[in-house]
Amino acid sequence: MHSEINCEIMGETKEKSLQHVQLPNDMTGTGELDPKDLLVYVCIKKYMNRETKECYPSLDTIVEISGVSKPTVRKSIERLKEKGYLEVRRVGRGNVYKFNSYKNFEPFSYAFLDKKDLTPNEKAYIIATQQYMFKDIEGEGKLTYSDAELGERINLSYNSIVKYNKSLKEKGYLDIIRTAKRDVETGVLVQEKMFHLTKLEQAIVFALQNHEERIEDTEKKVRILEKQMQILLRENRDLKEKKIEEEVGGIML
Repeated sequence: MHSEINCEIMGETKEKSLQHVQLPNDMTGTGELDPKDLLVYVCIKKYMNRETKECYPSLDTIVEISGVSKPTVRKSIERLKEKGYLEVRRVGRGNVYKFNSYKNFEPFSYAFLDKKDLTPNEKAYIIATQQYMFKDIEGEGKLTYSDAELGERINLSYNSIVKYNKSLKEKGYLDIIRTAKRDVETGVLVQEKMFHLTKLEQAIVFALQNHEERIEDTEKKVRILEKQMQILLRENRDLKEKKIEEEVGGIML
């Protein structure tokens, strides 16, 4: 999906078109979809027409940009279809995919999806995890869940999460900080994860976040002005009524 917004990135204000795909929240909540299903979803949606909400990339194209095998893509499409995230109809020799709009979503930039130094598994892990990150520090995504807790939420094994954390840390995309909190199940000290989203080409997260904050601030100011206008109108009405009463009283005298 294409989005053109005014944004401030890395301290430099400029107008820039940030192309991104919107992923609905809570897709792994039921445990029936996994991170690779989400990766396939965004790779298909990358081709979506903004007006029709449809696209028709070939199976080979989806395999190429997602980096996962053709059987995995086919299975993911079936699961996404079953869960209502995709409408699929056959046209000629290919499929046409249609998407619904969602109010709550996570954005993923084309630049992130195209990163060559990330494996498909690492991308899928980040895609599934981003919605659980705190993004109160510009450029960073902080995760406080333990690996076991996170695994339950994104439907991914503990060992896989440990593996991807290690590889992302080695690539400079993740820092892991020890805390005093212990995992309820294992008793092991919880490690706070800091994902470097800007390095991951995910500045779109903060651009949209700032954009939403500006909209909210504008709406708040409009509400205040509306209240002030109502007060002024009421005061004006009271003054008119008082003047009429005074004029009527003067006539009667």
